[in-house]
Amino acid sequence: MSAIDQTAARLLNLIIVLMAHPHGLSRDQLMNLLGITEERTFERLKDALRSAMGVALEESDQGIYRLGADGYAMPPVRFTPPEHAAIALALGAWRGSEVEWAARGAMTKLAPLGSPELAAEPGGAGPDPADGLDMALYAPTEGASELIVAIAERRRVTFEYVTGATGQSARRHVEPWRLAKRGGAWYLFGFDLDRGAERVYKLGRITGLVRATGRAGAFESPEQGQTAARLEAALDRDDGGPAVICASPEAGRVLASQGARHVKSPPEATDGSGSYWEIPRADIFVLAGWGEAIKVISPEESRGEVIERWRAAAKAHEGPARPPGAYGKAPKTARRVPKEGAPARAARLVSLVSYLRGRGFVALTALAERFGVSPEEIHRDLYLLWTDVGRSSAGGDLLDFSWSDDESEVALMDSQGLDQPVRLAAVEAITLIAALRSLEEVGGLSEASAAASARGKLEEALGPANVIEFRLPQGGAGLETVREAISRGRRLSFKYVNQAGQVSQRQADPLEVFSAGDHWLVAAWDLAAGAERHFRVDRIVAPEILAEASGPHPHRAERSGWSGRAGLVVDAVFAPSQRWRAEELEALAPPLPLEGGTLQVKLGVVNPDWIVAIALGGGGDIEVLSPPEVRGRIAQAAGAALRRALR
Repeated sequence: MSAIDQTAARLLNLIIVLMAHPHGLSRDQLMNLLGITEERTFERLKDALRSAMGVALEESDQGIYRLGADGYAMPPVRFTPPEHAAIALALGAWRGSEVEWAARGAMTKLAPLGSPELAAEPGGAGPDPADGLDMALYAPTEGASELIVAIAERRRVTFEYVTGATGQSARRHVEPWRLAKRGGAWYLFGFDLDRGAERVYKLGRITGLVRATGRAGAFESPEQGQTAARLEAALDRDDGGPAVICASPEAGRVLASQGARHVKSPPEATDGSGSYWEIPRADIFVLAGWGEAIKVISPEESRGEVIERWRAAAKAHEGPARPPGAYGKAPKTARRVPKEGAPARAARLVSLVSYLRGRGFVALTALAERFGVSPEEIHRDLYLLWTDVGRSSAGGDLLDFSWSDDESEVALMDSQGLDQPVRLAAVEAITLIAALRSLEEVGGLSEASAAASARGKLEEALGPANVIEFRLPQGGAGLETVREAISRGRRLSFKYVNQAGQVSQRQADPLEVFSAGDHWLVAAWDLAAGAERHFRVDRIVAPEILAEASGPHPHRAERSGWSGRAGLVVDAVFAPSQRWRAEELEALAPPLPLEGGTLQVKLGVVNPDWIVAIALGGGGDIEVLSPPEVRGRIAQAAGAALRRALR
């Protein structure tokens, strides 16, 4: 028997022994019953039961161990097929991140908790949740698991942190309050003990290990509503109050899809070349990025800020640029993907028992599909349960199974009390509830209502877990149409409005919809270009599903948004005030730190209009060094925007 098998069996046997002795047993008694000879082995077993498996294990002052009032099991809860689909979609948000293991663990533990409709089809977890939709966050980064647990337990943390403006590293001691995602970056909000003030830390700038220090409950976190409001205020950068703008018809359609309100021509307006819109929160960076497609009418302060950015962008891109500095070589690093350990194996074993209870014979292939592993792995799990779980030195009974003649099907005869799956551990519950909350807030998403009801059931059973906060982009009218075209394998026809407000008619075979920062993007095979292109869903107008079937096309799902995968290579310099934007982009080489905290970045750009908008929004704090033709386009765009604004 492997070490993982042995530990997994011991974890389950420990649960069974504690259930058989509700008044508790001492450490020596438990070690004797489980055949453990070393105290450190028992300590590791105890810690795994509590932290990794979420089991409520209590220890009295007299050294007696017993299961807490909540026991080992999930509270009674059942999910409908749409709720299961929403849960699967929500847990997919953590794919590619450091907490992906927690998402897999949650899915395993929730697999048996289906409604009667699911019970009729033992191998099915409900409809396919994806239909081409990928909400993977590819984050949080290193240290996220430790931070989530520390926030939940109210324990202080310490870590090394690189300051964006200087690039210098220093150790921080922090009371962590909340994790939040804005755009493409994750942030920790908390109280800096060394500085005696609230601070926001970008997770991507944390280096080395995050370590929890001291006891649990060491501080009181602010009330959740206060924390959210203070975090929002700390993260707001260029956002201001409402503004009125004059926009081209194409830009107006995009702004309307983003929540802008159409208004009559204000008295101070002198430009009759477009429609007028009120924007609830004027992001100066975004407004400046529109270039001549918009003209800010009021307030005068916002109008002046946008004009100054255009002036600065024009000046920064006059004439030839200095040569870009040389980049270093990318370090050979691999993303940390934790392998399945004994606690995860033990949790799946309990879920298998719970799932099989009362179902009669079930095919191993159906179990494998349900739990996301191979039939061979399911067979090994069942044999471990059959031969090693349930018996201790006290003479307990083994779990009992009945097998078909060819061992392709199995039925549970005696569960030894393992009738419910193990409770979700803190990280599992927190990550799942956060992802479900984000799904239910997406307008136009078919899974939104099922996500809300599933979250309600989980919070009623486990309590609220409002530790992580992130927002998915709003869906808009075209999101479900695009998803339907993908699920039906049909071609799509639509009008597309680019960043400059220009409209083009497109026909494309949609491949996948994914979230990227503040937008949903669709990866599609553009028939006119004969290549894969990315389109912002909120800029797709009048989508129509055609009768023609989509053709087979090459598609690479690994991507982070607009930058990082195209033939146009751009070298750009980001001033300290805009360095955070550079850190959210996928660079083709390690960023080059320059004097004064400035950062030089090499980007692969899909759409040249995107880098033009970035430079206009940066207002001179983002300068494109090469290629010269892009630099020239930025200077021309800034000049055209200024001429319209000042006439």
